[in-house]
Amino acid sequence: MEEYNEELVRKTGHTLSEIAAHAIGMHYTDVPDPGPIAVLPMTCGQGVIGGFSETVAGILSFLGVSTFVPSSPDAKGFAEAMERKAEIVFMADDDRFIAAHLKTGYCSDNSEATGKGYVAALDYMTGGLKDRCVLILGAGPVGRSAAFSVLNFGGKIAVYDKDSKVREKLAQDIFSQSGQYVHLEKDFDSAIKNHRAIVDACPEAGFITQDHLYSDSFIAAPGVPLGVHSDALDQISSRLVHDPLQLGVATMLYELLNK
Repeated sequence: MEEYNEELVRKTGHTLSEIAAHAIGMHYTDVPDPGPIAVLPMTCGQGVIGGFSETVAGILSFLGVSTFVPSSPDAKGFAEAMERKAEIVFMADDDRFIAAHLKTGYCSDNSEATGKGYVAALDYMTGGLKDRCVLILGAGPVGRSAAFSVLNFGGKIAVYDKDSKVREKLAQDIFSQSGQYVHLEKDFDSAIKNHRAIVDACPEAGFITQDHLYSDSFIAAPGVPLGVHSDALDQISSRLVHDPLQLGVATMLYELLNK
């Protein structure tokens, strides 16, 4: 986590905490002490992902909050969280990763928080998204959240998704909620070559190649696996933000503490 945090500072000028706070429009020094946080193991669906709860707990502990993993999963683990006076519970199954503030009743969704966190990192990394057109690759839950977050930072949006209905639905929703128009890209190669600020929210590996990148390209990549081809990593690594969990978890925490 220390190495990852130092990498963020090199790329964006800001720490993980600062980026997460920026994602929801608050200063990281404003965070109140939330009390104990439980990261609850879950066994429903295909079963517990090895080390997932411990990894999330490690990220939260790095952010300076008191965190524990109940000794049992599911309902028994939740009972333990209550007995240990947990204020917040993080939990995930095959379909959703959420965190709930037990006093306020607010629930943070990882997909939404991840989109916000990565756009905040992109805003810092590029020197500001205001009036800049950002290309959103993938119009699923993370891409949708990222698109709305770009608007909050004063940017403009172009969207590419292989599914025309999905990208059109996102454009319609953005217009109905904000009155902002979205440029719908139909060709991937021309879309990525015409934009320098990119959010890769696609669950596809290695489709962004050296030919797609320029010296002033910046990529925030919440998509797993990473969409940047291995041959292009040296070219973009100093202007690329990507991790499996950290930014999303940090943004979830700050979102809960701001409610």
